[in-house]
Amino acid sequence: MSAVANATHDHIVEQAQALLGEVGSVGFRIVALAKRASVGVPTIYYHFESREQVIAQAQLRTYFELTRPMAAHFARMAEAIGAADADAFRAELMADVTAAWAAGHFQEDVGVMRLLLDIWADRATRQQFRDIVDQQYRNWVLLLERAQELGWIQSVSHAATGVAVFWAASVGLAVLPHAPDVGVTADRVAELCWDLISVPPAR
Repeated sequence: MSAVANATHDHIVEQAQALLGEVGSVGFRIVALAKRASVGVPTIYYHFESREQVIAQAQLRTYFELTRPMAAHFARMAEAIGAADADAFRAELMADVTAAWAAGHFQEDVGVMRLLLDIWADRATRQQFRDIVDQQYRNWVLLLERAQELGWIQSVSHAATGVAVFWAASVGLAVLPHAPDVGVTADRVAELCWDLISVPPAR
């Protein structure tokens, strides 16, 4: 694909993302997108196989925006390992988990569940998303192996399982209780995650 075609593709995705934010995937219309993006309907179908694929790609873009803070925390965890700074590692890991759980509250009328359903509606985007998440998880396992070598966390398999559980659970915020008296907060979840995977302090 040429640079011009790539730019057009990206422009359409960007405009589709903005339109989704206004009307949601149910109200999303290709004609409205074409008008918003100042392109013809045939141009959209030149770049995308279907309406579902346009929506899925726009939602994938939203996913990247939502997870950008987590990626920054992950990078700082790697730096903390390089510096053998256990306190910084713990702080960034907890910040990462907190950010992941906080992200589950975005656009409460739509939310992460809708984002995932839209991605899943297109086979190609679904596979792209799975490949991205699999690589992110592999990176986590490698990071945890290095943290274990420094004596900061328990077994890698135990920690990796814990991270996977908390990571997956963050998606399910839509079905969790949000009443203030229940006390399920992102900060408390992060504390529990650390308590489960870290090496207990010596007594």
